[in-house]
Amino acid sequence: MERQNKEPLSLMSLRKRANLSQRQVAQAIDVQTQTVGRWEQGSTPRLTPSQTKKLLEVFDCSLDDLIEAFETAKAASA
Repeated sequence: MERQNKEPLSLMSLRKRANLSQRQVAQAIDVQTQTVGRWEQGSTPRLTPSQTKKLLEVFDCSLDDLIEAFETAKAASA
């Protein structure tokens, strides 16, 4: 899946593109809402394979996009 816009992805942009709240994302992958907020602030996630798969479905994105979004959040918090 090739992206047209080459700006760095963020977790927040993926979430907003999917028109979801932090709470909705958290419920979809069975974590606390605060956990999603911490990820958006750069905390490293510890996801199971099934949670990762569900995030890909929820955000309708590729694994590369999800990795980029997590790495962008991590770099921004450094």
